[in-house]
Amino acid sequence: MLLLTSDFHLGYGYNTEREKDCFSVLDEILKEQNDLILFAGDLFDSRVPRLEVLAEAMHFLSKLKDKKSEIKFIECDKEINMRALQGVPFISIYGNHERRANLINPIQSLENAGLLINLHCQKIVFELKGEKIAIHGMSYVPEKYSKDVLEEWAPKPVLNAKNILLLHQNIEPFVYSPLEDVNLKISDLPTGFDIILDGHIHWKNEVPLKNGKLLMAGSTIPTQLNKKESEVRKGYFTLNKELKYREIEQRDFYFKSVETKEEIEEFLENLPERKLKPIIKIKIKNTSHLDLNIIERKYREKGILIFKKEIEKNFEKQKTEIFRKQLSAEEYGLKLLKEKSKFMDSEEFLNLIIEDNTKGVEKLLRKNFEKSEKEKQFS
Repeated sequence: MLLLTSDFHLGYGYNTEREKDCFSVLDEILKEQNDLILFAGDLFDSRVPRLEVLAEAMHFLSKLKDKKSEIKFIECDKEINMRALQGVPFISIYGNHERRANLINPIQSLENAGLLINLHCQKIVFELKGEKIAIHGMSYVPEKYSKDVLEEWAPKPVLNAKNILLLHQNIEPFVYSPLEDVNLKISDLPTGFDIILDGHIHWKNEVPLKNGKLLMAGSTIPTQLNKKESEVRKGYFTLNKELKYREIEQRDFYFKSVETKEEIEEFLENLPERKLKPIIKIKIKNTSHLDLNIIERKYREKGILIFKKEIEKNFEKQKTEIFRKQLSAEEYGLKLLKEKSKFMDSEEFLNLIIEDNTKGVEKLLRKNFEKSEKEKQFS
């Protein structure tokens, strides 16, 4: 059996009541009898995960080495660590949360340790019960380059095999955030693949293609905390004789719009008891007459309460602020750099700042200054 999944975001919610939520999916997967796991990016929530988070990931991947699998390795486009083929192989691409421009990222580190196989514009071929399975993968690239990189790579399905392509990009009309770029359309996707598994989008989707399917397994924990995430249960796909979606055990997530204190209290009073405290996001039209601290203290045992004020005036400012809050600090920082900087590679510059690489920052600034001066000479 094949397991198809993405976006574990290990490390999300660290030092909060939710810090262990992201790891629960690992236990569920270890209970499954899988032959091969295909992962479409964002194993981690950070480009440089904490050691405690990295240790959990390594423990999970090491456990897969002890499990039985009927999969047989045939070939790969690149040299691989044969230890990664022991037990149940974990085939991955890296996502936008892991990509580090010109620097090794955590997925590549785990590959070097023989714990997984990372693909970037490469393929690997297996055999399972007499059937060839070809896995093709393109790790995340900045959205403005995604179409060009995919066209230049031009992956071709392997003859007489089940072909699966792994991506981690926005694909119109599926976009993670309205502030993000999107260059790829469904019509731009290569043909002939039985399944295209795309990460990055955090809710489940199944789209029929001409000769196959576009799948999005979604994230395994809610991170955006928007209405869409409250409507679609988290899970992953399995593929044996047929494709199935399996929901995973997790906290319930409620998203509720209200106008009065009475509506809030009625909603919270009628919530059923759960083994895990649910996440409750309440969108309030007017909070001027409410003391939210009192409500939070009164109902804190009901769930993890998040209040959000709905602003009616200055719609454009409101929209920008709402979208801003949906982005991580890194994503918003990258957005600002793209808007304010004319010459530098914004993503590489942000990575260097995050990693406190002062020499790298100085080198990149000097490079772009020299480029700017040359452009002035010829203008």
